[in-house]
Amino acid sequence: MCGIAGIFRFDSQKVEAYEVKKLTDSIAHRGPDGEGVWINKNGNLGLGHRRLSILDLSENAAQPMHYADGKLTIVYNGEIFNFAELREELKIKGYHFHTDSDTEVLLAAYHAWGKDCLYKFNGFWAFALWDHSKKELWLARDRFGIKPLYYLFQKGKQFVFGSETSLFKHIEGFKKEADDAMVCYNIQNGWGIEGLGKTIFKEIEQIRPGHYLIVKPNGEMNEVQWWKTSDHLVSVPLSYNEQIEKFKNLFEDAVRIRLRSDVSIASALSGGLDSSSIFTSINHFAKAKEKIYRLPKEWQKAFVAIFPGTEQDEREYADAVLKHINGEALYVNCNDDKNLLSNLIASIKYHDSISATPLFILDSLYAAMKHHQITVSIDGHGVDEMMYGYPFNVLNAYGHQLQHKTYAKEIKEIYLNMIPEDEQQIFKHQIKFHNRLGSYIKRKKGNVINKFSPHDSKQQWFDINIKKCIHLPNHAAPQYFKGSEAQLYHDFHFTTLPTILRNFDRGSMRNGVEIRMPFLDYRLVSYIFSLSMQSKLGNGFTKRILRDAMKEVLPEVVRTRKLKTGFNAPLKSWFQKELKEFILDEVSSAEFLASNIWNGKVIKDDVISKTKSQTWTTQETMKFWPLLNAYILLKK
Repeated sequence: MCGIAGIFRFDSQKVEAYEVKKLTDSIAHRGPDGEGVWINKNGNLGLGHRRLSILDLSENAAQPMHYADGKLTIVYNGEIFNFAELREELKIKGYHFHTDSDTEVLLAAYHAWGKDCLYKFNGFWAFALWDHSKKELWLARDRFGIKPLYYLFQKGKQFVFGSETSLFKHIEGFKKEADDAMVCYNIQNGWGIEGLGKTIFKEIEQIRPGHYLIVKPNGEMNEVQWWKTSDHLVSVPLSYNEQIEKFKNLFEDAVRIRLRSDVSIASALSGGLDSSSIFTSINHFAKAKEKIYRLPKEWQKAFVAIFPGTEQDEREYADAVLKHINGEALYVNCNDDKNLLSNLIASIKYHDSISATPLFILDSLYAAMKHHQITVSIDGHGVDEMMYGYPFNVLNAYGHQLQHKTYAKEIKEIYLNMIPEDEQQIFKHQIKFHNRLGSYIKRKKGNVINKFSPHDSKQQWFDINIKKCIHLPNHAAPQYFKGSEAQLYHDFHFTTLPTILRNFDRGSMRNGVEIRMPFLDYRLVSYIFSLSMQSKLGNGFTKRILRDAMKEVLPEVVRTRKLKTGFNAPLKSWFQKELKEFILDEVSSAEFLASNIWNGKVIKDDVISKTKSQTWTTQETMKFWPLLNAYILLKK
């Protein structure tokens, strides 16, 4: 787990080591344990690395790493959790190893199987591998985009890549500038940009999840999609009880192999179903005294983010989990920050992106881990996007199932139980108002998200016609998936999950902490997307099969909890208290009002009205936050 960067020149100008080092120095937080730069003999390629030591802490595992008598050179950010099994398979084929790292296994796997080695890997990665024999630079990203990889391609001049967008401002002769159209699009579609292979900056793009790039010395570049989950669906048992058993086996093994580490491990425990399932499963391994390969000494502590006195606090549920298993935790108070405003602004500048909620709460949580010498966190990301974990997913499912009255009624009740009471009343009022809902949905082809979303229309806030300014690729789900199942597939692969992964990567790596995500084990993902809708949404619950698999493992108050809180900042409280004066000042500033992206006067009037009357709703704060985030990030 590290930070990587590199420069590949196509003209006569040579790459200098100091140029690459400037890039890696700017992301030193990603790899505080070591650094390295390599320039090839021709001087047209430079690779740089910042190391976060997790597997094989010796200098033998340092990068850039060379293999096959120097014919292969790699800089690599990630973990291959099944490296031990692959190493044994490669030994049978005659390969020998000089380190105890997964990096050397990756190189040997490429030497043995070529680019098809990617299908062998269970983990996450972003790497750049120079093949001297083929004279090509191969850059690959993992199946679901857990690890980031950005690049700048200047035709006839150079190709530059790195782990964060912030490093591109250190490229000589390149001016990093915002792309107004992409900024406008991202404000209005907070989850929409990561799956496009774009960023909010001109010319800076990213390799998409499940893709790789091949770059040649003559400047030829080719992108290939190597992974598509719909091509890797599996057969599932007909019996639901057998489905649960198979799910448990896959999930437990996904957790087990992610405990392999030479440094300390902890878990981020929110009190929600997903993180609680991870933490209690780890505890189960401890009680069973299972022998786990490369298990570190420290591996059973939880870190709990709390927000006392706000709508976001979930401590009572985390406490229930800890009491249930007699677990140990450290509490991180994310609402007791005397430097809230300055930390908020610093976090926005660091994350270098537009988000749906303030991200410095992530920074605080993982900073606490690092302070206590924790380098790896095992977290619960990925379940919501696969198993109807968000209210809008369930609402969409309701719209698509209206012809099946009994199931639709059940889904409606599930949705109502997920949202706060004030939002329940809004929904019920809208349902009553549209008593001809069936014909309405038919006209709208089943999509009721926009009609029944509490969000107000943002159109009057913006003038830019996005469709005329940017080209948006068609990310339609494969025909195998229909209705709300297609929406889940889309959210997982192109919108919601990729954005969450970006946020947690930067929040954790800002503090030199790696996040491992058992629910994103590709075997489990392929299995879940092969299940029927009723196995994921039914019997009164979202994430049905996970809840049933956790019987007698989780306390019932957590396993059967229905209200969805999410890991968000308490914006409603902040907007009406701590950030009130700051917000009023910002929307009244000359620069905000003069923006060519949004209608400053309209927004100013709306914000002042809500702030002075203290009538902000949670949904309204989430509508305004991305715009405020963008303004703070890009203001001169």
